[in-house]
Amino acid sequence: MRKRFRLLLYICFILGTVASSIAAMPLEVLASPDDIRKDNVASSQEQLAYSLGVQAYIYGYPLVVMEQTRQMALKTRAPLNQFYYSSMLASQQYHDIVTPNSNTLYFSAWLDLSKGPVVLNVPANKDDRYYTVQMIDAYTNTFRNVSNRTTENKAGQFTIVGPGRSSDINKASIHAPTPIVWLLGRVQVNGKEDLNHAVAFEKQFTLSTPTSNPSSGITDGSSSNQMSSMKNDPFAFYKIMTEQIRQNPPPACDAVLLDQFKLIGIDPAKGFESADLNAATKAGLLRAAKDAQRIIANSVKSIPTANGWYIGHDIGTYGTQFLLRAVVAYSGLGANVPEEELYARAFVDQNGEKLHGKQRYVLHFNKNDLPQVTGFWSLTLYDSDFYLVDNAIGRYSIGDLTKGLLYNPDGSLDLYIQQSAPEGKESNWLPAPPGDFNLVLRMFAPKPSMLEGEYEVPPVARIQ
Repeated sequence: MRKRFRLLLYICFILGTVASSIAAMPLEVLASPDDIRKDNVASSQEQLAYSLGVQAYIYGYPLVVMEQTRQMALKTRAPLNQFYYSSMLASQQYHDIVTPNSNTLYFSAWLDLSKGPVVLNVPANKDDRYYTVQMIDAYTNTFRNVSNRTTENKAGQFTIVGPGRSSDINKASIHAPTPIVWLLGRVQVNGKEDLNHAVAFEKQFTLSTPTSNPSSGITDGSSSNQMSSMKNDPFAFYKIMTEQIRQNPPPACDAVLLDQFKLIGIDPAKGFESADLNAATKAGLLRAAKDAQRIIANSVKSIPTANGWYIGHDIGTYGTQFLLRAVVAYSGLGANVPEEELYARAFVDQNGEKLHGKQRYVLHFNKNDLPQVTGFWSLTLYDSDFYLVDNAIGRYSIGDLTKGLLYNPDGSLDLYIQQSAPEGKESNWLPAPPGDFNLVLRMFAPKPSMLEGEYEVPPVARIQ
């Protein structure tokens, strides 16, 4: 199934290849001389800009979202190369990222490795508390996790080095694919009474710069100004995308695609200037941006599922799966690799009908169907914008960390998802909003058996 999905994800890119093959055929096979004379050069230019523009928008979307997130964090959270620590679990007010979890504290930092390395200092973990520091490049690929799984709860120092650079500090350095890196940390919280202990542990994760690491051109205000103009300048997206590619060169395998983008003014070596484009190319790019946005948004719900659930075995690192990369940036920016955190998402019930608060649902796990993890698992509810939903009891997720969770005598488990509390089953209730919603099942540090592609989440059943 995943192989078929990869084919679907690349259909827009395959179409471009097919078009090139057709173009090599004799003209008389495709059109008569009269048709050719009637052809409009400007129309052809617009179509070319549209075709390449859709591909460029999908390719560049994660870069722009990452830069947008970075600029906001630098303004409101912490300077470069410094951690920002959250002291509260995510609630409905938390909009730093889409699809946040409410079982871990988040701490994060944006690194600029263009002038030198940064050292991550990790504390000893005497309580065997789940944690991870996820390292994400500018293209949203996760290239490393430093977690209790990988450190075996020992203290350590990890030197993070930019591309093309070496470090004399630590021969076992972590080499980042791009100069800009997002460190996204998560620390397990075992209920409200554990919050202060978790915060104290979280703040033991620190960063240091062993050499002078001044700000570079990457950190100037140009991107911030461009972000501010995105609402008024319809071409700002392409300009930001081009600049981010220049600052964070992609893998060599992407060169064949980037060479095509030069035909529509997207050239990292020269920058993107809409004023240099003709009217037809501008029109094609504007049309492409609108349609590409719809393609990304609609693709979220068109991913193949089992029992109504999509399980993210292929996310976290994307290679050339550019549409999947954009879809995850849109609906779950910062998603981790399955070895560290396996995700499953559902928008529909067992009948294929969208989840809605006017209905009542139950998610039944047989004893052998419960997620097998060395960390913990949780089920979280989100609104149609992928944010947490306010509710009367302040419960945003439910799982094996939930105090008082009741299992059935045979070891199975029923979770109730509805607006009103199920009488006598309040301990197993996940409150739902009045409108549309979706669910995410997170499995932190899943056991190897969960990664083999055989596990299926039970369907969300409507209660009649």
